[in-house]
Amino acid sequence: VAATLTKIKKRAFETMETPAVAINQCIESMTIAGKGALTAIDSLKKLSEGSDVKTVHKCLLLLCPHRPEHSDPDDPSTLALVSTASAAIEEDSREVEFTEFQDTSSDQLGRQLGCHPNDPSLSLPKNRHELKARILQGPYQPTLSSYPKTKIGNQYRSFQVQYFQKYKWIEYSEKRDAAYCFPCRFFKSNNLNNGQLEQSFSIKGFKNWANATKLLNRHQLSNAHITSASSLSHYISGKSIDEVLDNAKKENLKQSEANRIQNRTYLVRIIDLTILLGKCGQPFRGHNEKEDSNNRGIFLELVSLLKKYDSVMSNHLEKGPKNASYTSNRTQNDIIQSIHNVMLRKISSMLKNKYVSIIADETSDCGHHEQMSLVVRFFDTSLNKPVEYFMGLQRLLKVDSQSIFKVLNNFVKSIGVSWENVISVCFDGAANMSGCHNGVQMKCKDKNENIFYVHCYAHCLNLVLVDSIGRKNAVLFDFFGTVQLIYSFLEGSCMRHAVLEKFATKINIKLCSLKFLSTTRWACRYEAVSAVKSNYSALILALEEIYKDTTVSEARAKARGILMQMKSFDFIFSLNMMHSILMIIVKVSSSLQSKSINLLTAVSLVTSLKANIQKFRIEDELFNNIYRDTVQLCSQNNIIIPEVRKRKISCFLDDNKTQTFHQTKEHEIKINCYYVALDDMINGLNTRFSQETLGIISAVGNTLRLIPTDNDIQLLQEKFKVNSDCLKTEIKLLKELPDTPEKTSSEFIENWIEWLLKLDRLNIFTYFYDILKIFLVIPVTSCSSERSFSKLSLVKSKLRNTMKQDRLDSLLLLFVEQDLLTQIDYNDVIEEFKILVPGERRLVL
Repeated sequence: VAATLTKIKKRAFETMETPAVAINQCIESMTIAGKGALTAIDSLKKLSEGSDVKTVHKCLLLLCPHRPEHSDPDDPSTLALVSTASAAIEEDSREVEFTEFQDTSSDQLGRQLGCHPNDPSLSLPKNRHELKARILQGPYQPTLSSYPKTKIGNQYRSFQVQYFQKYKWIEYSEKRDAAYCFPCRFFKSNNLNNGQLEQSFSIKGFKNWANATKLLNRHQLSNAHITSASSLSHYISGKSIDEVLDNAKKENLKQSEANRIQNRTYLVRIIDLTILLGKCGQPFRGHNEKEDSNNRGIFLELVSLLKKYDSVMSNHLEKGPKNASYTSNRTQNDIIQSIHNVMLRKISSMLKNKYVSIIADETSDCGHHEQMSLVVRFFDTSLNKPVEYFMGLQRLLKVDSQSIFKVLNNFVKSIGVSWENVISVCFDGAANMSGCHNGVQMKCKDKNENIFYVHCYAHCLNLVLVDSIGRKNAVLFDFFGTVQLIYSFLEGSCMRHAVLEKFATKINIKLCSLKFLSTTRWACRYEAVSAVKSNYSALILALEEIYKDTTVSEARAKARGILMQMKSFDFIFSLNMMHSILMIIVKVSSSLQSKSINLLTAVSLVTSLKANIQKFRIEDELFNNIYRDTVQLCSQNNIIIPEVRKRKISCFLDDNKTQTFHQTKEHEIKINCYYVALDDMINGLNTRFSQETLGIISAVGNTLRLIPTDNDIQLLQEKFKVNSDCLKTEIKLLKELPDTPEKTSSEFIENWIEWLLKLDRLNIFTYFYDILKIFLVIPVTSCSSERSFSKLSLVKSKLRNTMKQDRLDSLLLLFVEQDLLTQIDYNDVIEEFKILVPGERRLVL
């Protein structure tokens, strides 16, 4: 019998390690029990000669379906089994491996939602080395600012962070909002726990928060928990059965553990290369990645370079398994996805139970896919300022409001945020987004009626300018058309651009690059106007030479037309006028695009801009300066100032506006161009910036000045969920303090936060501090989403336009959030990679 058992054990361990330990347990159980061995001897002989290890395993389960019970864990006859609990653990892993219809949908969903690799709701590692490494990490105990609340009876209950201190064995699943027992979860298959195991602590998860203390204390004293805890202790300090029985096996396990550590060291280098290329937005793959290719792509070329100087890389690539080099495109995607998941999970953990704002904008990429960029904004208490994080791209197959909201709703769920915690949404002014009846903003308000809709202030200012240079202002309309034509004509030909450079050098001026007129970026319009003004003399000389020397009739005609326009009084006046006005507007526009700007500052900037434009309208100083500069430039270039044609006034009464006559060109252009543009800008500023946030802006502004009205307090209570009586009390106390921030500071809110941080005042004036935090979460602009579009064009270029959506989304997150990327823990990436990639497709990690 002994010889047969030894033969089976040896053959089993050589064939397949995982079920082999379970086979060993069955054999030891029969031997210790002193029964069953003789009746099973014939079957064992047959199995040892012809069957594979899986068949051996199944038959042994039939031969010894009931394990012997051991009342005394310290009994020397059972020490090999109980002290290590190796067989129980390996059997649990075996159950996962050999179950044909295992449901992995919950695990996949958990990974999609950013579930941590150590979350107790996930299955245990199958490999014994990875399993031991996980056990040595200890219970998973995430510390959150607050935990999800569940209504039990008439009260809301939740997991408490104090449980981690009181019960060292407890772990918490963010995915299921449930508690688990760490020893019982890992040692639930221990045969000593038969009939005593509590599934709520080992399999399903414990959620009875109403009676948590009572039930946790009871479980801590249960036989199953004591047995599992004892098994855990012996497992960490003891040795497994196969190590005790076989010294060669002990050495093999030691070597396997060394190989596992070496594999992780190698994978860290691969992750480093992935982070480097992702952070720089560079392509990974080459057109031809074969060994004999001169350029196999940046990733493989960097691997080859490191191989020359790094022993870990060279040893693995030369001596390691050829099918586990981790340099294939499939593994690249897995590593990129793992890094992406770790980053998203870190951001999602910062969003727990905080007020957030959602910023979204759309664009089309070079692959003709409609993409929606999603950004979240929240108040980071560690930095004491609002922060914004890019969360990813979502491809849109339809752009109607219902389809967009469906994507938005799924996104909010995926990051673990409740609509009740969404304080505002920020979009552009497209009808499908801003519609007050069926737009996306209204569908968001159906989820939470207190949500603010913010129409991007930068977009609003752009629309104001678009309206002011419409066709009804013919002079400015023609002017911008000419500026665009100058760019297209001269920059569209290298030869014509060379002529411009020649004359710029000849007259000794620094040539400013001509700019394309963007319909959405008014900074480009200012730069285009400024370039034409700076290069005016060189442009005139270059166009005159092109007109004289060109042999292309079309180019000659265009040069003549542009010259006629540029030498007109209206063009020069518009050039000076728009340069002066755009200089002020572009400064405000740039400020409105800042991440750190708040609504109070934004409103003050818009108000200041409107006051300046009204001043231009009322006072003649700016106009006089513009007209004087225009006359001077005209005289320098021999341009005749046109005279107004004197018209005879009709002797009949007529209300037609064309009956207005001008005595001079100065008066005519002032009325028909200058005043029209300024009036349209003022009207646009009044109309476009009359948003629903004005009420809360006024309420917060009055509160910061410590003079809130009852209506202000009521609005803050309704929108920000603060206690009105407590807020009034805090304001009364603040009024009596002499060193509160000055009321005229441009950084009013920042000064208040800095003041509250001193002497720990924020714990005294908690409601006042809450108002500041929530108000700062409301965004001013959607420019953070638009900035990701610039990087989108670099990641998905014309040479990379077949990239799949998942890879694009992951790479763009790495490229945009570079600060967060440099802070990630490589061990977290490896653990995520282990969950993402099946065991048969990777090395032991």
